[in-house]
Amino acid sequence: MCINKQDQLLALISCKDNKPPFPSNIDIINHSKDTLDAAILVQLGARTALVCQLTGLSRKLVSQLHIPLTGMPSPPGQVPFTDTWYLRSNQRLIHANVVWKLFQRLENVGHSSARKLAHVYKTYLAIMDEPVLSLSRAYFAPRLVTINAWYEQTCDYCNQSYIGPLDSQGSICPACVEYFSFRCRNCGSTIKSHANGRRKSACTSCHERKKKKQEKPDLRRC
Repeated sequence: MCINKQDQLLALISCKDNKPPFPSNIDIINHSKDTLDAAILVQLGARTALVCQLTGLSRKLVSQLHIPLTGMPSPPGQVPFTDTWYLRSNQRLIHANVVWKLFQRLENVGHSSARKLAHVYKTYLAIMDEPVLSLSRAYFAPRLVTINAWYEQTCDYCNQSYIGPLDSQGSICPACVEYFSFRCRNCGSTIKSHANGRRKSACTSCHERKKKKQEKPDLRRC
């Protein structure tokens, strides 16, 4: 009876011996894919620890990729584990949300985690004039939602979804925070900036209008 290559491959996969004497074709293909993904991430600036986590390759193998591909060893430092860095700048929050939106686009695409991160980061570098997130920062931004440090919310002003820590004073996305830095939150008119003092959230006209409304006596109580 003739046995085709597909039957031979199925026989190899279903073999009772968990340690075949030589790697199967599937193992070789998967290892090649993982190595290619690792090489792409290394070229994008990923640390060895992150590449190993996403591809499952050994630390020794990934470390050997850095110098041939980048001319330098693996970047020093740890993988991010808190949101402190992002919260120091509103611009960083905006960029973190851009990356999160890109990850949302690929959520149901059948790519590996390593390949998905590579696609997202390449797109991020292409669309942003001045990128501020390293690959590690871009990877960790959506992870903040997974670990319940940040939450998906809806902005009270633009009604767009965004991620960030919960604020007891309301929900406003970092883009609107930037927009209203020098604009009235009521009418949208420009507010003159002051070097010192608390930043205004309303223009002079809206502030005076609100003040008069509060001072106006309630005739119904008379």
